[in-house]
Amino acid sequence: MALAGALSACGEGIPAEAPELDSVESALDCAALSAPVYHRIRPTTGDSLYTTNANEAANANTTYGYTDDRGVAFHATRATGTGLSPVYRIYSPSRGEHFWTIDATEKQNLVSTGGFTTDEGIGFYASKTAAPCLVPVYRYSHTTLKKHRFATTEAERNSLSAAGWVDEGIKLYAAPSSTQPVDTKFTLVVIPDTQNEVVNNSTLIDHRMQWLADNKSALDIRFVVQTGDLMNWDTPDHIQYERASNALKRLETAGMPFALAIGNHDTAATCTGGGACPGNVNTNLRNTTTFNTYFPTTRFKALAGVYETGKSDNAYHTFTAGGLNWLVLNLELWARTGAVNWAKTVLAQHPNHNVIVITHSHQTSSGSIEQSNGGYGNNSPQYVFDNALKLYPNVRFIFSGHVGTSAYREATGTQGNKLYQILTTYHDSTTNPTRLIEIDTAANTFSTRVYSPYTNAEKQDGSKFTISNVSWVR
Repeated sequence: MALAGALSACGEGIPAEAPELDSVESALDCAALSAPVYHRIRPTTGDSLYTTNANEAANANTTYGYTDDRGVAFHATRATGTGLSPVYRIYSPSRGEHFWTIDATEKQNLVSTGGFTTDEGIGFYASKTAAPCLVPVYRYSHTTLKKHRFATTEAERNSLSAAGWVDEGIKLYAAPSSTQPVDTKFTLVVIPDTQNEVVNNSTLIDHRMQWLADNKSALDIRFVVQTGDLMNWDTPDHIQYERASNALKRLETAGMPFALAIGNHDTAATCTGGGACPGNVNTNLRNTTTFNTYFPTTRFKALAGVYETGKSDNAYHTFTAGGLNWLVLNLELWARTGAVNWAKTVLAQHPNHNVIVITHSHQTSSGSIEQSNGGYGNNSPQYVFDNALKLYPNVRFIFSGHVGTSAYREATGTQGNKLYQILTTYHDSTTNPTRLIEIDTAANTFSTRVYSPYTNAEKQDGSKFTISNVSWVR
């Protein structure tokens, strides 16, 4: 039976109706999210109960068999407020399941046709959008049990996955439980051109990937990007692709999402020894068949969309870290106009995401923006910057490789946002330089350094610095 009706006499009834907010505003009152959301489970069925009503939680335990006390899942609020949306509570008598959703359309569909015929009103209020003071609340489903469950911590998520629950992604944002620290710091990794690391063996690239996997928790690494020329050239046996592919499997095993930008050496434009392949060089540049064979779209854990079906040449990936939303846009080398226009659509459709752009050629070795299309590409990096990247206020980082070693350039977009452009190349064949970027969304800073795990040494070439007063998209 539905608990809301059975326990309505407890003195803390849940309101039946309230206006839904269109979106979360920047002035979110985090202090308002102070009501503990208690989590109780009925072991005989696996059904979960999430409630801000302490009496309901206690009565469910003693009277209705919800004897598995999981404590406080997270904090929300009983009343609406700035930037908050209602989380609806519905019940399916046939499934014996309670269900919570912040999506009004999902709620209506489940009530109308999904068997959740009992509308129990609003369970609590939470946020649809990330903020530094909030944690993402993931929803998991279990096919056999026909139940759903929330999780906020990595330990909870890992436990559910191990037990056969399926991750349905982030469904809302709430304040953490009292024992859970607020997530404001994390590390972003930028891997430079690795083309010299895969020619004769894979020692260096394997070492780097294993080091990243081993230090995932210690550094709180949330995402890894690579800025092109993963390979040097193709061969009939595709051995360099094999080496790079096997190296990246170490990240996949560790559950680390990554994105790859395609460089000229990752295409059919570059032949053995690094020279140009015969034929139309522009056509060859867009021939990425081998690359997509070894790195199909299914390998990108956070992939959210692509420009061309079945190809990762131009794609975007999303994740949440530091209490904020992030989007990684990998854009092809010397991009075609169609790809640039697609990128503009992606940027426009994700105004609440902090955007990280990765592309092979953007800055010159001196740090300025490249004016050429390389002689065989389409549009120059300057064209891409002027006609797309600088136009959108959510673009924060542009990472590239291709030339030089390292460089930094800061620019102001047309809407006043700062664009932080970082070149990391090196073309190293004796060690494995890796750029680490620690982002602090509470302090509004990021710090970066280039570290070589193989030699346990930092580059002393000006690539280590800290930027303050960063205005993150919230």
